[in-house]
Amino acid sequence: MYPFEYYIPTKVIFGEGRISELGEVASTFGKKIMFVSYDEDFVKSVGLLDKAMKPLKDAGLEIIPFFGAKPNPTVSHIREGIELAKKDMPDVIVALGGGSVIDTAKAIAFGSLTDVDIWDLATGAAEPEKVLPLIAVSTIPATSSEMNPTSVVSNEENGRKEGFVNALMFPKVAICDPELTYTLPIGPTAIAAADIVSHLLEAYLAHHLEWAPMQNRYSTGMIRTVIDCMDRLMKDPKDAEARAQLMWTATFAWNGFYPCGLGPHDAIIHIVGHTFSAFYDTVHGAAMSVTIPAIMKFHKEERFARYSDMAREVFGAEGEDSVELAQVAIDGITAWFNKIGAPVNFREANIPTDKLSEMADDMLVTQKNWGSSYYTKDMMLEILELCK
Repeated sequence: MYPFEYYIPTKVIFGEGRISELGEVASTFGKKIMFVSYDEDFVKSVGLLDKAMKPLKDAGLEIIPFFGAKPNPTVSHIREGIELAKKDMPDVIVALGGGSVIDTAKAIAFGSLTDVDIWDLATGAAEPEKVLPLIAVSTIPATSSEMNPTSVVSNEENGRKEGFVNALMFPKVAICDPELTYTLPIGPTAIAAADIVSHLLEAYLAHHLEWAPMQNRYSTGMIRTVIDCMDRLMKDPKDAEARAQLMWTATFAWNGFYPCGLGPHDAIIHIVGHTFSAFYDTVHGAAMSVTIPAIMKFHKEERFARYSDMAREVFGAEGEDSVELAQVAIDGITAWFNKIGAPVNFREANIPTDKLSEMADDMLVTQKNWGSSYYTKDMMLEILELCK
């Protein structure tokens, strides 16, 4: 194992009905909160707004609403939130939503106590010294944003999407109440499940340790858990235990735990998928389900041993490591995406194919920004061809 440091300062409050504690939790940070979420009418229509607002109002807190978070958070919207925060000076930010809302709130918290533009913070051109505290209330388990220090934002002006990491962005508290996901339709749940799996595959498929039983089995076991949860939820979308298990799995899929000790590995699944979202506003989980089979096909010959492990551990296959068994893993994950209704190619995700060269260039920029240089433009283009 490689040396590592692991640090998660987020307090997690987990369980059905725990949203009722939001006011009590928020009041420990002050009397004025900024409330960040999706479109107000949408949040109200699915019954989430009242569940969050009641405990806040009962606690006598002053609420500064900021609605309209996008599935792929935009710099322009975040700048509006930063200006509002600078004007009204909240003591804490409460984010109610999935990863996009929490990422939006993180960026607002990141940019509200500095004069530096949020895009400069996102690209690493500058760093803040302090941020507003954040309470994350997860409603769409997918990205682990409620328990990690990462935010992903899109810049409409230059067509770029950046993910940036800073320990200051760890939420102070994460409220994970499975009841908030009971009204989430099965379609968005499936896309969220694909997102969870993308995080669990990234390091597992790409690390170079010959023997990493704990981390490998953690990854494959969590993927198996997501599959089992989706099997139950496709029969009953309000299956309480499946909703709870999926939420907890999502929280630990990308909070930095399972890659500990695995050493250097690329993040090509997300490098490619981020470009789809930047160019065509593709929902993150859908971008991932298109990207994963293509990436696995691209690396099948040299990663057949790891793929064979995945075939055995996730899909119950038998046999020794081989290219043929590796194909079972690729076929298995593709079939599962088909089963739950997640797209597996450009056509199904409504992604045009007339800008492949430009997309490849964009992926190279992201790769460089993330500290890698393995993939050439020709390799990126080959991956994109495999997405068709």
